[in-house]
Amino acid sequence: MPHNSIRSGHGGLNQLGGAFVNGRPLPEVVRQRIVDLAHQGVRPCDISRQLRVSHGCVSKILGRYYETGSIRPGVIGGSKPKVATPKVVEKIGDYKRQNPTMFAWEIRDRLLAEGVCDNDTVPSVSSINRIIRTKVQQPFNLPMDSCVATKSLSPGHTL
Repeated sequence: MPHNSIRSGHGGLNQLGGAFVNGRPLPEVVRQRIVDLAHQGVRPCDISRQLRVSHGCVSKILGRYYETGSIRPGVIGGSKPKVATPKVVEKIGDYKRQNPTMFAWEIRDRLLAEGVCDNDTVPSVSSINRIIRTKVQQPFNLPMDSCVATKSLSPGHTL
């Protein structure tokens, strides 16, 4: 008896009776057929029934096709492109030095408002916070004797 992925527990039949393998993209011939049928004016729900592919899968493939012109599956895993160019990191540092209490979301808004980034290239709030933590020097390295709290401590006690 030949070994196939459906029997090995990784795949199965969907509610429409179509075969699938979990975590694997739909074969390219099926993807192309989905696009061809849509071009012929067939509705996504009818494509779904005809090809025995879930409606969500049909919608996702058509959505990607209309947006990018590609029927290729998306990349699974891998790293995302880096959006924080040296210029963006420098600007974040400038903003933080000008206003040390500025929030990351305010920095993000300002990067957009000043045209440093656009919606596709602006770093996320979490990326901005990471840049501040790791790449932007904070001006809070004051000598301890200028700290009021240390003046009231008894010898041998620490903060």
